[in-house]
Amino acid sequence: MTREAFATDRLAIEPLAPGHADGLFAALADPAVHRYLPQPEATTLEAVRARIEHLVAAEPDPGERWWNFAVLLRTERTVIGRLEATTYGDWGEIAYVFGPRWWGAGLASEATRWLVEHLAAHGVAEQWAAVHPANLPSQRLLARIGFSRVERPARPLASFDAGDLVFVGRAQG
Repeated sequence: MTREAFATDRLAIEPLAPGHADGLFAALADPAVHRYLPQPEATTLEAVRARIEHLVAAEPDPGERWWNFAVLLRTERTVIGRLEATTYGDWGEIAYVFGPRWWGAGLASEATRWLVEHLAAHGVAEQWAAVHPANLPSQRLLARIGFSRVERPARPLASFDAGDLVFVGRAQG
């Protein structure tokens, strides 16, 4: 993965690195973050650091590409969440998680829209997301950025759990 940093109007988006661990733990340690996740996102600072180190050092399976980013406020340089995708040629799965302090300000939509456009620019025209059915804010976020709900995944989604809602977005062009 490229080590290049990116920016939106309000955000800095950087390839995830061990130096993001402290900020990511601070952003995601709130129990509200875990409400709709099958496993806690951030249990300890050491666990977050170990996960980041694994993602940076590990090689994806053949045919996969991993995209992992830290999302920061541009002005404060505060880590507010992360973006990720696993892609398989021209399709992939996206995921995102943000600290509750920044919910409701449109920052997650801004960041996720950037991820969708970034992946499309790299040939990933079809993107999928699986969402817990009670996670209405995430469902609204996906609708805002152009995803549509479908009855079932048409791809073998690694992030899909029985009962999840499934959304797909397709790049225009």
